[in-house]
Amino acid sequence: MRAITPHLITNKPVPFTVRGDLAGAEVATLAERLWPHLLTAPPQTVVDLAVAGEIDPAGVDLLAAADAYAVHRGLRLRITGAAPAVRTALRAAGVEAFPAGGEVVPRRTSGRRPAEVPA
Repeated sequence: MRAITPHLITNKPVPFTVRGDLAGAEVATLAERLWPHLLTAPPQTVVDLAVAGEIDPAGVDLLAAADAYAVHRGLRLRITGAAPAVRTALRAAGVEAFPAGGEVVPRRTSGRRPAEVPA
């Protein structure tokens, strides 16, 4: 019997909060929680980086891969609260859209930039 998960019965976003800089063990912790979640094809996922002042290369790789996977599967992944240094690192990795309020929304495969989400 398949378990019922909340995202299958609601369109509310499922939040993931980083509890410190997205580096070292925190990257592994987020990956262990985020990937199984994304593989279930949720309608919307939010990664809150408000506490993360820094991000290491593994953190950048994790979020860039999650963003690319979400785009490929047609899922909505939002990254919120990212500090300027974190946004810069994510932009360099190909996570492109940063609407007002520091949110990151996934790229669209149509080649057009997505509309900005109001803060």
